[in-house]
Amino acid sequence: MAGYVIAVVAFLVPLAFGATGLGRPRLVLGVGAVLSVGWIISLVARRAQDGLGHELVPVWFLGGLVVLLYVIWCGGLWLGVRLRRARS
Repeated sequence: MAGYVIAVVAFLVPLAFGATGLGRPRLVLGVGAVLSVGWIISLVARRAQDGLGHELVPVWFLGGLVVLLYVIWCGGLWLGVRLRRARS
């Protein structure tokens, strides 16, 4: 359930910025990139381990999830900018 909420928020925040024109698209993409890098660093730092010290989730999988969220972020911005242009 939390994953769906995170994905919806990752879509709606840039959609709102793109549709209202509050932020420049480059700035919104830059903020999303900074959030993605920070999220990857925090996920890698706190990976779960089993009793023997082996990581349960590989780094490439965590990175892939964050990249997917960034693609959702970019899609929300793209749609918001298109909606703003269609209204004017």
